[in-house]
Amino acid sequence: MADVIQFPQRAVTQTLHFDEKHAFGEIGGLMLSLVQEQGNESAPISLVLLGGVGGFFLLESFEPTPQGFDSAKIAGDITLRALAVGHDNWSE
Repeated sequence: MADVIQFPQRAVTQTLHFDEKHAFGEIGGLMLSLVQEQGNESAPISLVLLGGVGGFFLLESFEPTPQGFDSAKIAGDITLRALAVGHDNWSE
């Protein structure tokens, strides 16, 4: 009698839509942005890197408050500067 090999079941795919809260800019084909789940004001504010191999890379999440947004902008500014320095060094 033949053995039956069970294949893993596909996980449920969920599509989320985001509102861009702040765009920091683009460095070397990578876009840094603050996003929040569309229509969900209680969702975290997320610092994401768009582009590259993965397409969407979550860097950090922040509380959906004015203080969280301010912290996210500061973190994004620092991240963008680090990306710029790295890009200058890699592209030489």
